[in-house]
Amino acid sequence: MYDHTLNGKGYYLFVYKSSAEVNDTGARLTSILQTSTSTNQCFSFWYHMYGPDIGTLSLKVLQQGQAEELLWTRAGTHGNQWRRGFHTIPPQNKHFQLIFEAFQRGSTGAIAIDDVSVVGGACEAQGICSFEANTCQYTSTGMQGWEWLAGDPGTSSNRPVTDHTTETTEGHYMLADTSLGVLPSSQSVLLVSPVQEPSDAGVCLQFWFQMNGETPGDLNVYAEEETQEKQKVWSINTGQGLTWSLARVKIQTAHNWKLIFEAIGGGAAMSHIAIDDVTLSHTECPSIGACDFELDLCGWKNVLNPKLDSKDWDWTNGQTPSYFKGPKVDHTLGNSQGHYMFVDIEALNADETAWLLSEHLPLTKGSCLTFYHHINISKQLLHGALKVFQYRADQGPVIWETKEWHSSEWQSVNITVESSDNFQVGFKAMKSDSTLLGYIAIDDIVYHHGVNCHGVRTDEALLGSNYIAGMVAGVVTVLALVMFLLLGIIYWVMKNRISLPGTASESGQHGFDNLSYRNRN
Repeated sequence: MYDHTLNGKGYYLFVYKSSAEVNDTGARLTSILQTSTSTNQCFSFWYHMYGPDIGTLSLKVLQQGQAEELLWTRAGTHGNQWRRGFHTIPPQNKHFQLIFEAFQRGSTGAIAIDDVSVVGGACEAQGICSFEANTCQYTSTGMQGWEWLAGDPGTSSNRPVTDHTTETTEGHYMLADTSLGVLPSSQSVLLVSPVQEPSDAGVCLQFWFQMNGETPGDLNVYAEEETQEKQKVWSINTGQGLTWSLARVKIQTAHNWKLIFEAIGGGAAMSHIAIDDVTLSHTECPSIGACDFELDLCGWKNVLNPKLDSKDWDWTNGQTPSYFKGPKVDHTLGNSQGHYMFVDIEALNADETAWLLSEHLPLTKGSCLTFYHHINISKQLLHGALKVFQYRADQGPVIWETKEWHSSEWQSVNITVESSDNFQVGFKAMKSDSTLLGYIAIDDIVYHHGVNCHGVRTDEALLGSNYIAGMVAGVVTVLALVMFLLLGIIYWVMKNRISLPGTASESGQHGFDNLSYRNRN
């Protein structure tokens, strides 16, 4: 309902699938023939992928006499916002063409592009890498190296069955085979990112990883500055099975730097370490399971498996023009500029569902899940319109569902969750009647790990020896710093013969005194 150039008064190109078209609808937009180039060029554009049933948008290059090469791709809804896409077009020794290719999965939503440009020189490093098109210029070093692979439906292969991005066997990821016959114990392979620019506020690194095998080895993450200073920012050495788990850490650097993933062999006969969906954002890292949806979805994601999910939750605010219906204000900011997640019930067919899943949460004896919902549905048929699941490989038990009539205000919900194994929280919106209209929205999800909804701490014993050792080490470190500071103050006072408060100075005064010093550096 609005373009990117003039914010509503200009034009764009878009693809929309009508409800009469049964199969996936493809559309290709091809540039005129481009002359060969000897240098890098930055190809930039803005895209808008919004709606509960969106397909994929891809950028390809076709060089004369060669097969098409996929350069960049995105799938699913990206919210009611124009987002910048870009990719460095390497030197082309022959005439070539650039191609936008869109595939619409359903008839609710559209894919659009606007403001296409080409600038000389390479683009900046990608802040998001799903590894679907390529390795995003990540390079590998070591004995065998990291491999760019797709999922494998075979059960005997030593690799993830599906990737994290698409949840299919066709999706790609980066894999380090840490089996003893491939990577000897204690030997390592590195995966190194392109150069990243520093940020005064730091960046939040988020990535999904899978570590399978009895002793899969170690996965370490480093930030290496151009000064060769290298800091370890994250590490794990325990297997996660065939589950994709989310990791996040704040990285602070003063100079240009590179992100390094290190996989170390653990000596298992069959084991692997894989990573997918690496994101570097100039924001604070969210807490586990929490999100206010102001900037993005944090660790939450739509289910892409068509066997479980028919439509997607979407992201918008009340101020931005939207074809789909949601609340006028969010809960976080309480105004039309604040963002939330929602499902337009009218966009669903009868018995269709939309799933929104959290990252994997650790086992707990009692943790409080808090969220706000805003439901406005015709006919007051609220029962079961929104359900919250303790989601595992299958759907798992329902831990909360709507039962009362809707309200025009945001309503809070508190649920104490218990689990003896890792799990996810799933929000499921469902349309039970084809004539229903309205929307379901959620906002401000908070997960208080280890504290139930009565404020009682429950999980001290589950935190493990690493947590206790970390606490002890932290206390020891603080005490050492305090002692060092006191000794430094005493030394400085003795050296300069300065009176402490409560003692007589040479002038006979007590308490504070004027001091002068010289910077000897």
